Amino acid sequence: MTSKHNEETVLCRLVRLFRQSPLLYLSDSNIWTYRGDEQLKLTLVDVVSDHQNFINRAETILVAEQLVLPRTFYPLAFTGWHDVDLGFLLPTLIADLEKRKNALISLRDQADEIVGRRGSGADKAAELVREVIASVEGHLELLRQEEGRLKKKPAVLTS
Repeated sequence: MTSKHNEETVLCRLVRLFRQSPLLYLSDSNIWTYRGDEQLKLTLVDVVSDHQNFINRAETILVAEQLVLPRTFYPLAFTGWHDVDLGFLLPTLIADLEKRKNALISLRDQADEIVGRRGSGADKAAELVREVIASVEGHLELLRQEEGRLKKKPAVLTS
């Protein structure tokens, strides 16, 4: 397998990691959510915006290198999230992002190996993966803070 093919594999995996995430699904599907915690909604919008930026940057590198953009889809299980309460869903989103961070660490190792063999062009992919990991760690911290804030907030009952 050539270094260029390995670089393509890293970038395509990066795109798929985010394009197939529940956060992007929530954003793309425009599903209705219960009225409630606007701060949480705005936090999620910011995180999704960053993730979309990572996708765009990876796809830009793929196009510049004349490589094929990956095809992506959302898992069917996401379609069961109707009338979702984002506070209830937050632990699921955090757990999913943790798994994606672990996949990114593996991807970083693969990208570093490519840079060692190829050099210049692969640096962009490796640099992007490192930046994404740092950002995802920040997103996880932010989402955990939101989760803690929501746990402290008294539940409101309506009749």
